[in-house]
Amino acid sequence: MVPDCHNLRSVCYDPPGMKSRSKTFACAVAMACAVVALPATEHEQIRVEPTALLVRNAETGGWEEQPALRDLTGNNTYITSADVDPTVGRIIVSTTFHGLYESRDFGTTWRDLGETSEIDALYLGEGFYEDIAAVAYDREDRSILWVELAQDGTVVAVDRDTGARVRADAESGRAALRQARRTAPTGQTRLDAEAVARRELAADHTSFYLSPAQMGPERLDRHMAFAREHGFTAVVVDFKDDNGRLVYDSALEPHTEMGAVRSFFSARRVIDTVHDHGLYLIARIVVFKDQQLYGYDDNRYALWDTRRDAPWGVFRTTEDEETETPVTTQVEYWVDPFSEFVWDYNIAVATELEALGVDEIQFDYIRTPADGRTADIEYRFHRDSPAMGNEDPFRDDRVEALSAFLRRARAAISTPISIDVFGFNGWYRMSYLGQDIQLLSRYVDVVSPMLYPSHFPRGFIGDAPYLEWAERLYNEGVARGRRITADNVLIRPYIQAFLIGGELAFERPTYTDYLKRQIRGARAGGGSGFTLWNNSGRYYMVADGLWFPGESPQ
Repeated sequence: MVPDCHNLRSVCYDPPGMKSRSKTFACAVAMACAVVALPATEHEQIRVEPTALLVRNAETGGWEEQPALRDLTGNNTYITSADVDPTVGRIIVSTTFHGLYESRDFGTTWRDLGETSEIDALYLGEGFYEDIAAVAYDREDRSILWVELAQDGTVVAVDRDTGARVRADAESGRAALRQARRTAPTGQTRLDAEAVARRELAADHTSFYLSPAQMGPERLDRHMAFAREHGFTAVVVDFKDDNGRLVYDSALEPHTEMGAVRSFFSARRVIDTVHDHGLYLIARIVVFKDQQLYGYDDNRYALWDTRRDAPWGVFRTTEDEETETPVTTQVEYWVDPFSEFVWDYNIAVATELEALGVDEIQFDYIRTPADGRTADIEYRFHRDSPAMGNEDPFRDDRVEALSAFLRRARAAISTPISIDVFGFNGWYRMSYLGQDIQLLSRYVDVVSPMLYPSHFPRGFIGDAPYLEWAERLYNEGVARGRRITADNVLIRPYIQAFLIGGELAFERPTYTDYLKRQIRGARAGGGSGFTLWNNSGRYYMVADGLWFPGESPQ
């Protein structure tokens, strides 16, 4: 009787009620099955997709996903490659930032190779690894793993047990890596003449952010003087704010109908004032975080909470100072990124602002929620959304939603488009919150990662003194963003021009050095300008200017 190899491999690792000796025998048979089931072309038994590893079922010939692997890697990192060791039925898998995973039973169970050794040769700290393009077993020495780094193509030999880098013949490594199965390259869109022209308009701007509260005539004039004094070439101004309010005198419907237009300033006056001072105007539009649209038409476009059977939100509980009773309030309101209505609602704002004469559209909060009970979210427009039209089950739907929105926006407006992304999303290829800059860069001209040091775990990329560490974050973060997007977009990072947490103890000149180091790091990494962020509009960290002695804007 021929044993059922697939089932025996499962029994080996999940043997309810099986005695130890019987289990040992079953395991031995299962492992033998795993070996003999492999044909000479063992790599035809696996298939690698960005969000899944598939193993061919030896009995049916069909492909089976490996959910146990995805449970370990998580849903935000991409699987980049897999290799098979045919002599013992092992599979090794690489990811974009969570390291390496191995199965010793041809896909039934998996383990994180970093659990014991942390793979020191690849480890960056705080659970993050180098971005890995491919991994392979050495064909002669089974203790060696060959790794190709995605950022620069470096080939590294790693001891699979200790995680240390070892010396070995690089040609053997390249030969081994040629055998690995890789995910299909996403490719980069060739820039046409219009795209090149947009990037030339958007290039090398040094700017700072201004909220609607800073748009009064006197305050705006003071900011224009500040721009002249320090050589800024641009400003970022809110036109649709974090609450979803159109803060200028918009004539759009249904925005006016639902009460979303709260005219804090005249768009014409602000645009003309900025242009009269020779500055480039970037119009910030907050997209999917939108309290106004959230409540419209009986919460039709709000994200839905499956646990509460009510509109989903982020809630915060505090204690009433007088009664000492807990008070829960909603602090974030999000709308559905799969909804065509939501897309067109925001694109209408962009087209109106383009017609009024702004120089660039910047989409912020172009993501899914990061806080709150996100596991309870239902995207009610997901199933029928045009974003799902590619019928590829192995793409992250969040990325598809944002890509579809940006693709439509790109078709509607001709001015440069920029997007703001989390700092880690600029460091790695990932699908976290839908912000895959490699894919989104097809539709935009500028990516602005928020590489704020205060928002990175302190143990990431070493333990250098804080200001040196901050400079390195910007240098490497910008350089990585450029490589991930193949320089098809400009990387214009946001600079942290505010203090938070332990940074509040900084005094001048520490905080002025802190600001300058971020800028210097961004420039060293090849950034195309930068934007200072301080929500209050108080740019006190610029007290000693933007540059160290001997440096200049050029």
